[in-house]
Amino acid sequence: MTKNSTKRNLRIIAFLIFLLPLGAFAQTTPNVYLCGTGTVKLTPTFTGYTPAVGDKIVWTVDNIAQSPVTYATAADVIFNVPASLAAGTHTYSVQVIPADANLCPSDASDNTVVEKLPPPAITVTAPGSVYCTDQTASTVITASKDAALTLPTGVSLVYTWTATKGGVAVTDPTTLGTVSGTSNELFTLKAGVAPDAYEFIAEGKYAVGSALIVPSTSCTATASKAITVTVKPGKATIAVAP
Repeated sequence: MTKNSTKRNLRIIAFLIFLLPLGAFAQTTPNVYLCGTGTVKLTPTFTGYTPAVGDKIVWTVDNIAQSPVTYATAADVIFNVPASLAAGTHTYSVQVIPADANLCPSDASDNTVVEKLPPPAITVTAPGSVYCTDQTASTVITASKDAALTLPTGVSLVYTWTATKGGVAVTDPTTLGTVSGTSNELFTLKAGVAPDAYEFIAEGKYAVGSALIVPSTSCTATASKAITVTVKPGKATIAVAP
């Protein structure tokens, strides 16, 4: 083994051990949120350097150095974050170790933070299930996240409402009530809703402010509440006969 080869191998081992700079631990705000089957590609650019054939691309995932990838084509620098990523916070950094033993390895990049959100789960509740026509104005149907669902700071659920009447979709649910609350979580029935069987359905979808979120169709949750509105008999009049 040549002196240059020995020096290069020792250098690779040393940089794998001390891969993360101190500043990498400071990044905690997610760069992107994933949910459902969402996935992303992480593509690094090495300032002032273009990877050459034979270079080693080393990714570190959650503070664990991955097996080096020997560079041959541009695709070899890309890290594909899988759809199977576990819910939680994950960090990614990368460095390049040139094949030329006369060149210096790069520092590890700052962390890119990926937050995988858990599958959403919501519930819909109301004070009761049967109402008279004159009681509907005080009926508030509430959507909320399931008690077992824990969300990271800055992530919430917003709700969209639909309804059926007698099993038929209501074209405009606002004819039945009004939506309110910071996340549209409250649906308040109007007075005088016609007697019938109703179902009020809420769909919950993640909101992450201005951050990037990569969603999929599996990243929403629905729940419903069935309500029956009954006729209230009119006030009786009494006839007197001899």
